This record gives sequence, structure tokens and C-alpha cells, in this order.
Amino acid sequence: MGQIVIRDIGIPAIRFGICQRCLSADTRSFMCHHGACRYCRNCLHLGRLCQCDFLGEEDSTTPVESTNLVMPFELLADQKHVSRQLLIWWKSQTSGLVHAVCGAGKTEMAFPVIERVVNEGKRVLIVSPRRDVAIEWAERLERAFSVPITRRYGGGDKDTIDMITVATAPLLLNLKHVFDYVLVDESDAFPFAFNMALWQTIRRAGRGVFLFVTATPTVWQRQFPTIHLSRRYHGHDLPVPTLVKKTDEAIITFCRRETPRLLFVPTKADLVRYGEWLEANGFTCKAVSADTNERTDVLEWLETTNGIVLATSIWERGMTVRGVDVAVLDSEHVLFTSRGLIQMAGRAGRKPDAPTGDVVFFYNERTFRQDRAIKAIEQANRR
Repeated sequence: MGQIVIRDIGIPAIRFGICQRCLSADTRSFMCHHGACRYCRNCLHLGRLCQCDFLGEEDSTTPVESTNLVMPFELLADQKHVSRQLLIWWKSQTSGLVHAVCGAGKTEMAFPVIERVVNEGKRVLIVSPRRDVAIEWAERLERAFSVPITRRYGGGDKDTIDMITVATAPLLLNLKHVFDYVLVDESDAFPFAFNMALWQTIRRAGRGVFLFVTATPTVWQRQFPTIHLSRRYHGHDLPVPTLVKKTDEAIITFCRRETPRLLFVPTKADLVRYGEWLEANGFTCKAVSADTNERTDVLEWLETTNGIVLATSIWERGMTVRGVDVAVLDSEHVLFTSRGLIQMAGRAGRKPDAPTGDVVFFYNERTFRQDRAIKAIEQANRR
């Protein structure tokens, strides 16, 4: 158990075209100091691994220690019910799914079971789909727990493993059988969705109980024992999207509101196109995509200035702004799945002092994905 590292002797790093560090078959021929060789492209960010290298394991875990938990707020009755179920699943070593609506307070509901696992001398892993979400998890955990939190994502710590680790999946590629409790946050999101290599990586890093947490589970995740939470922690309904035929006048009317406005677009090219169009109509806006380095700065700007932000689906999860109104431009686009539309709508009304917000799906044509997203939100409100 531990971290897979390059050694002078051990198992061959690449066997039969398969990388033994990350189990990828994406190997390419090149010339190394031994002559003709192959190297793995999938885990290149962990250092180049050649066919002539050897692999071994080393224990990079810190000494076992216990923790104290300071809850940031008292859980409500429904949240306590979910939290108790997580403790039951841990005791029986059962993997399961928490199907909770956007803004239900999923993070804090997991704190009691994390405390239990750590105080039994076991290690916890929280896997996040994106660095932004991982940072938010790490900050909340550091405020609540007394043990150090390992940040295993871009810019974080990759050398040691504490009792609690927050990571993105690509930085788990060289870990094997380290964690006793693995919580996969937003488990249906990109890059998790349909990426079997990443799921194999997560499975190999763990060795005990797996917990999947999301508001929009996939079909295979629904096969696990499931607990539902259909209300947000402040008790208000989820904002139900309104379908509006897309016209220039309708978009301009939406953008003239005096609240923070978040407009989702399908692609990075649409960021440029709509950004130029909005500026030509007298609006100041900022754009967010996977290439935006300081997304936290844009988030603060949006909330403090009541501004307008154009974003790709990179912001469909893991961001919260008080009082934001949400619009999805070209909501019929093939890149906007029903799960994605639900998550985008879930950005509105997340704060207890601003529990409502408008969500508009602008469309050129109606699709079943729009209708399915609206129906799922209405069903959650009726539970």
C-alpha cells in the first residue's frame, strides 16, 4: 500500500504496452538513453515513465492521529438523517449514494462520518472533479478538523498523505490501496463521467467504503444503496427554470437586471461571440472557462459588483454567489445535458438570506433535455 515510485529494481514500468503506474495503454515510442523505448503519455504530469524503468511502492503516509470536529453550523433534521445513514454505512462497510439537490449542504453532512473514520485510525479521501471544488472542500475541512489536510491537486502537496486528503483524480494515478473511505463529490461530472480509466484509478487508491455524492446521479450510480435529500438546507424550493425564446431583446432585458447575472454558453468560442455582442450593447462582462486561471477573483467580482459573467459549463458546479440570476444561452445545444442544466439552475437561490433567484433557459428550439431538467426540479420540490 502506498505511492508507486520509480526504482532501480522492481516490476517493469510498461508491460505489453500497458503502463503499470496508471494502467493506461496510451504509450508512445521514442529514443531514451537506452535506445528505442516507449513512455506513457497519460501520467506524464507525474514524471516521464519509460519502458526501461522499474516501479516499486513506498509508504508516504503520515503517522496516525485523531481529530476534533467543530461543526460550522448545526445540521437540520434532514441533514442529520443523512449523516446518521453515512455512519451506518461505514459501520457495515457499505458503499452508497447520497442523492441530494444542489445547495443541500452535502459537504457538512459528511463531516461526522469523516470524524469517525479518522478517529478509528483510518484515512479519508475526498475526490473532486475540479480544482476549484477541491479548494473549497479543503478550506471547509481545515476549519472543521484539527488534523492537517493534504491538498493533492494542482499547486498542492504530492509527497505525503495525511489522515484526510482532498484530491483531483489525475493526481491519484500513482496511489494504491491507501484510503479506507473514499468520497467522490459530484460523481457524475466531467471528467468522471464515462471515464473508466479514472474510475479504475479511484478504485485502486481506495480499499474500503466508497461514497458517491451528487444531485444528478448516473444510471449505474443509482444501483448503490441510496439516500435522498430533496430540500435545500434553508428549506426553500429549488428555482424552476423558465423557457424563453431566444431573441436579442430578451437577452438584453435579462442583462439589465441589477443582480449578479451568470450566463452559461456552450463553448469557448461562444464566450468571445456573446462577450463582444454584450459589450457592443453597453454591458461590461467577464468570461470564465477552463483556461481562466483566477476563477475565484471573477467570482468575487461578480458578487461585489452585481456584474455579468459569461461561463462555460466549468461553473455548473462548485460555485455559489448570493442573489445570482442564471441564464443558459442556446440551452438546446448538444453539450448541455439534462444533468448539466439541472446543475446550472442550481446556482441560483443557494444562500439562506437570498433563497430565490430566476433561472431562464433561452432556446432556439425545444428539446427533451430542457423538459427533463425542469421536470426533475419540479419533482424534487414536491418531495
